Amino acid sequence: MPAYDPLNPETDCFKPPAIPTEVCCLHCGCEYESYLIEWRVEQSDDGKQHGFWCCPTPGCDGRGFGFDILPTDPEYVGEDGEAMWSSDEDEADPDAEADALEPEFDDDPQVSAEWSDDDDDDLPFGDLSNPTNRMQGYFDDTSDDLPW
Repeated sequence: MPAYDPLNPETDCFKPPAIPTEVCCLHCGCEYESYLIEWRVEQSDDGKQHGFWCCPTPGCDGRGFGFDILPTDPEYVGEDGEAMWSSDEDEADPDAEADALEPEFDDDPQVSAEWSDDDDDDLPFGDLSNPTNRMQGYFDDTSDDLPW
């Protein structure tokens, strides 16, 4: 494989396939044949030029076969013999992975002696499990300096 050259369309890894295939752009949603993907050279802010394989739809900024521009055929196999799409449908139990990710909780959690209800006197606002105590002492009812 020749060395990468930012101005040579043949060395770009996102070039369209040699055998035309129907593709769809993720940016604009247009479907077309891959031979219509265009090579464009642009100048960056630092003055360097760089080429991109781009969606041919006017105003669309989709770039690169296999990146923003994908084959519509889910069975598509690239020139390297690798499938471009992957699927989870081959799994025997699709819920098995989701079940494995769920945390397990005890039905009867034990309260640590360090955090028992007897320690509420040490907390600045008392028993915080009681909603009326959550803001107690947080605001002074006689204050006229409330921010709202």
